[in-house]
Amino acid sequence: MKKIIVILAAAFLACEEKKPGVEIPEPEPEGRYELVNMERVFGFYGQSRYSYCPSVVKEPNGATHLFFCGNPEQQIMVDNIYHIRINPDGSQTEAKSVLQPGISGSWDDHHICDPSVIEGKFRMNGKEYRYAMFYLTNAYNVYYNEVGVAFSNELEADSWEKYPQQLVKKTWGHDGDEPLPGGGKSWGTGQPSAVSLDKNGKVLLTYTIGDISGTRIEWVELDLSDMDKYMARPSARMVDEGLINIGYTGKDYTCNSDFAIDQQNDVIVMVRPVQPHPATYPAYLNESLEVNYMPLSGFLNRTGKWESIIRIAPYMTGFPRNHNAGLERNSYGEIADWKKPVVYYTVSKAAPDVSPGGTTHAEWTYHIYRGEVVKK
Repeated sequence: MKKIIVILAAAFLACEEKKPGVEIPEPEPEGRYELVNMERVFGFYGQSRYSYCPSVVKEPNGATHLFFCGNPEQQIMVDNIYHIRINPDGSQTEAKSVLQPGISGSWDDHHICDPSVIEGKFRMNGKEYRYAMFYLTNAYNVYYNEVGVAFSNELEADSWEKYPQQLVKKTWGHDGDEPLPGGGKSWGTGQPSAVSLDKNGKVLLTYTIGDISGTRIEWVELDLSDMDKYMARPSARMVDEGLINIGYTGKDYTCNSDFAIDQQNDVIVMVRPVQPHPATYPAYLNESLEVNYMPLSGFLNRTGKWESIIRIAPYMTGFPRNHNAGLERNSYGEIADWKKPVVYYTVSKAAPDVSPGGTTHAEWTYHIYRGEVVKK
């Protein structure tokens, strides 16, 4: 499955209740917001399968399209991208795999994960497309990840047409993996999140980088209006001023984040994991998430400072791991009310309830939940 970023890029889901006997400490009340109306959204319950990394498109009619990572075969950790539609009455369509790894030997023949779906006007091979799906992918014979994109004219399409090359490549020039001091390998580029800037082909794309220079989020403005003329552009490092770590003791770094914008009010919203990871299994998952915001103009000119809206912690959700989250957005990546964000997040159990082996992996407890952030 998707490799997990760790600090300095050593590379990088009837409701379940709080389990009696599991101590989840609750800090002193603080902040101005709370997480309410939490509910389970989707999971491959009772199976050795996972569902995580939600990308959410909310239509004006109230229908919600949920794209996420899942594995088709029980106990086999190979990522596909799945889709379900959640109707206004709460009913759901069957989960279906809509994007899969490529043929053996291709640059995307291992995992396809981390979807981010937006509407626009895109062209590839002379054909017009309405939607673009950005994703992380990698090959079997290397460790690193890269970013791809695929297109469709329907959110409920059974399959999407892939652009045949990497949209964002690894950051080093030589073939193969990049060795790291201490014997590790660089994680590469991935975990994309995209928004439309003009409701046409102009896209703001953010993504994680893990390489010899560390772990970080970078962003780039791309023109995808004609993929036959696509040109990669230099990226900029995302400003991280204002981000605080898990113990509120110092500055944090981030990765694996989802974004939404409100251009009229000049706001960008981010949901991110809070570092560092806990020490117990699964130590590769974060325990808490945070929703932050800043002026969109400050994001783009790299002078802004992130402000915290809420930190989503285990005592709120009832789960010891809360990770791989997405924001509810419209088809262009816009948020309906940035002061009341709706967050879709992945939960997981932790030791001693899970362990790394067979049917007991933490991955099989990755399920997707949602919650509404409201002012107290």
